[in-house]
Amino acid sequence: MISLSRRLPLFLGTLATSLLFLFSCDKAPQKTPAKGGGNDKQASVKGDVVDDGKDLGDTLVWAVQSDADGFLPPVNETATGGAIMDLLMPSFMQSDFKDGRLVHLPGLAESWEQSEDKNHITFHLRKDVLWDDGKPITAWDQAFCYDLIRDPKVLSPRRPFTDRMDDAKPYEVLDDYTIRFNYKWGYNILTMMSHAGMSPVPKHLLEGADRTQLREHPLNKKMPVGHGPFRLLDWKRDQSIRISRNPACKIQEVPRLNRIEVKVIPEYATRIAELKSGKVDLVEALRVKDIESVRAYPNVKIYRRGFRFMDYIAWNQQNDLFKDRRVRRALTMSIDIQRFIRAYLTTKGGEVTAMPAYSTFTPELKDYYDPDFKLLPYDPAKAKALLAEAGWTDSDGDGVLDKDGKKFSFTLLTNAGNPRRQDMGVVVKEELDKLGILVDLEYMEGNTFFGNLRKKEYEAAISGWSAGLFPDPSDIWMTATKEKPRMFNFTGYSNPEADKLIDAGLHTSDLETEKAAYKKLLRIIYEDQPYTFLFWRAEYFALDKRFRGVEPSVLSVLKDVETWWVPKAEQRYKF
Repeated sequence: MISLSRRLPLFLGTLATSLLFLFSCDKAPQKTPAKGGGNDKQASVKGDVVDDGKDLGDTLVWAVQSDADGFLPPVNETATGGAIMDLLMPSFMQSDFKDGRLVHLPGLAESWEQSEDKNHITFHLRKDVLWDDGKPITAWDQAFCYDLIRDPKVLSPRRPFTDRMDDAKPYEVLDDYTIRFNYKWGYNILTMMSHAGMSPVPKHLLEGADRTQLREHPLNKKMPVGHGPFRLLDWKRDQSIRISRNPACKIQEVPRLNRIEVKVIPEYATRIAELKSGKVDLVEALRVKDIESVRAYPNVKIYRRGFRFMDYIAWNQQNDLFKDRRVRRALTMSIDIQRFIRAYLTTKGGEVTAMPAYSTFTPELKDYYDPDFKLLPYDPAKAKALLAEAGWTDSDGDGVLDKDGKKFSFTLLTNAGNPRRQDMGVVVKEELDKLGILVDLEYMEGNTFFGNLRKKEYEAAISGWSAGLFPDPSDIWMTATKEKPRMFNFTGYSNPEADKLIDAGLHTSDLETEKAAYKKLLRIIYEDQPYTFLFWRAEYFALDKRFRGVEPSVLSVLKDVETWWVPKAEQRYKF
């Protein structure tokens, strides 16, 4: 089971959007034993073979675009590192996603309860789980992990997880296997639990470490000490990562695969060629134009995950061109988003892989999604009228809109190496040219591009979010202050009414109150159009057909990978 507790709201990775409340806030779910080691399943038919639980072995070869940065929970930042980290040292609780809602399940924390006043959550750890070096995992390890996260010397990207914890006493170790987290106020229970749900770190191995150099520590860069279903075999930088089955794992099923090998292959075309030849087994993020051709590979099956990825156009409101809401609404109405979806995000076989977006909350979260939400229409005539109302007309007859002697001209920026966003840029340029707006397209190296977004050093930009499952829109949409700079509020958006609604949602433990606040918030933001919300994309991944037991999930491409298996007759890698 893959856990999302550690995932952080980064624009390069996961964005904080929405969690769902599944059980009563005043008591814990019934104690359910966590999955344990062993393969004592009853025989069952799986396609063309019978699964008796005894087909152990083989290696999954997974091709990724970029390498990991390390495997230590307080400082990891990359998607590849996070995915491997989840398998080496799972988070406090396990996660699942059912019926449009996130579910927390027992893991290292076997049970928990919330206090009557909603401000405290107490976790009870299993007493039989050991670190790889044989030392017991205790509540002191969990507390030490949060000591590191909160220490400004560490510069942990997960520091915001602790912002709503009590300043004086954010957590207390009640005994070796019990820890209580204390919050300033109660809010969404699953978010509270996730904020406390990072994987512990081995205090006995790290307490003497230089916290300013934690990213270079051997536990991060060489040989992590974990407790999960896999252990690290070796890591060759920018080449490969190999992990192997951990038969001593107690909090999840012992994997049926012997190994997972991650191959770092930056070029998309090379990853596809390696998939076709059988040199790799798993490739994520298939491009729409390739789905049908890859589906025809005799050794491959394609799986569709949910809508976790959203593209948008950000209008920098620090630029005078985009301060007027009428202008931003007109720009959105001049872009035919549905036509782009039909032309670029529909397979040759007619399968539509995207849907129009209206917010940064993924439509997978059904309690927050409104299927009847009214979108702005594609209406160039009305867009031109709105621009004229805002003072933008072609006063000198040269075909370009102007106002107070200034031409309506700007640079539209996006990250290099993303064909979809480059295609969108071309479409936007063509559409706005019809209205008399001049657009220059610029493509920038990824890290520099995202850095410019953070610093608001751009005019307009096409970018995207990978939606997380935390209902906290504050970093994107709340007004920035000196104390709270809101580093992901790329557009400089500020609306006092939106601020009040965000604050209301963040300060309630009642799901209905939170939902009402956020639904109203999403309407206000959409009316303001700080973004042109483009579309949500489903992700497709390709996997060699020999792997059985695969159930695609919106949570992760490797969800429940410990239960994947290969019939002995089809196993490719022997040990």
